[in-house]
Amino acid sequence: MKIKFILPLTLSVIIFGCSSPSENTEDVATHETETSIEITETEHHHEELEAIVLDNGNKWKVVETMIVYIRNIEKAVNSFEGTESKDYTALAKTIDENLIELTSSCTMEGQAHDELHKWLVPFIELSEQFDVATELTEQERIYNDFKTAFVEFNTYFE
Repeated sequence: MKIKFILPLTLSVIIFGCSSPSENTEDVATHETETSIEITETEHHHEELEAIVLDNGNKWKVVETMIVYIRNIEKAVNSFEGTESKDYTALAKTIDENLIELTSSCTMEGQAHDELHKWLVPFIELSEQFDVATELTEQERIYNDFKTAFVEFNTYFE
């Protein structure tokens, strides 16, 4: 399945593509090494992920060029509940397409960027699980996890 190979590439874009273009080569190499270690640890130790925090009691602002794709995914997830056919493959495709656009449009920096990644990396991993899920009960469980993820997103971001 083509999508299974696109999402790891997307995750790489998230990690390496969001860095500032003004970083020098040495900083980028150091950042990439640190990030690779971070991702490896994140992939294997979800329970050790740092909790998302608010911006001094306020929600973090996600830049418009990125929030549009997050809202597209949220809309697809929310409207899926009312469909009769329950085409999980089509929903997975919609999520994947928007994640690719989202990660390629990453321009956020600083703590807002870091906090968004605390939400986004597990969401992408959930999407990857959804792509390969074949059992209806597993698809339904992951779908419910998506809904829970958006409750969390809307608690911390706008």
